[in-house]
Amino acid sequence: MKRTIHPFSSLLAVVCTLVLSLNGLPGEATARIGQMPKDNIARQQIQPFNGGSVSLASLRGDVVVLDFFATWCGHSRLQVPTVQRLAEQEGPRGTRVIGLAVEEREATVQQFVKDHQISYAMATVTDPVFGGFVESRDVSVPQTLVYGRDGRLAGHFVGHSAELDAELVATVRRELDKR
Repeated sequence: MKRTIHPFSSLLAVVCTLVLSLNGLPGEATARIGQMPKDNIARQQIQPFNGGSVSLASLRGDVVVLDFFATWCGHSRLQVPTVQRLAEQEGPRGTRVIGLAVEEREATVQQFVKDHQISYAMATVTDPVFGGFVESRDVSVPQTLVYGRDGRLAGHFVGHSAELDAELVATVRRELDKR
C-alpha cells in the first residue's frame, strides 16, 4: 500500500524545524548549565497557593526543581507523576519542587492539583516571568529547570519523554549527592 503524505504535513515539519533552530533552546540550555540565575530571576518572588513566598535565592542550599506546565497540555500531564515522585522520594534529602502553571487561573490549577493528588508547592506565573526564568522567547511547556544546592543551573529539560524523565531524576539525584 502506497503511503501519501499530505502537503500540509510537510510544511508543518519544515516550520517546526525552522522554529526550533531559530529558538536554539537546546543550545541555550546547554550553554546555561552551571550558570547562576540573573539577580532579578534569583530574587523573583513565587507565591505558592499554600501560602508564603519563596525565591531561588531563599532556597539556596536545596536542590530546586521548577516545573513550568499547563493544565491543558498533554505532555505536562504526563510529566506530573515523575515530578510528584521526585517530591516524595527526594524531598527528605533536600529537594524543593515547585510547579508553575503558566498563564492559568488559580481555580483551574487548584482543581488540577486536587484531581492529580499533587503534594508539591504550586503557583501561577505569567509568560514574561516564565520567559525570564528560561531566558528564551520559547515558552512552550513543559519546561523543567533544576538548580543545584549552590544555586547554579544543573539541568534544563524541554518537553516530556521517558528519556527526559530519567535524565531529570538522574540530574536531581546527582545534585543531591554533591556536598
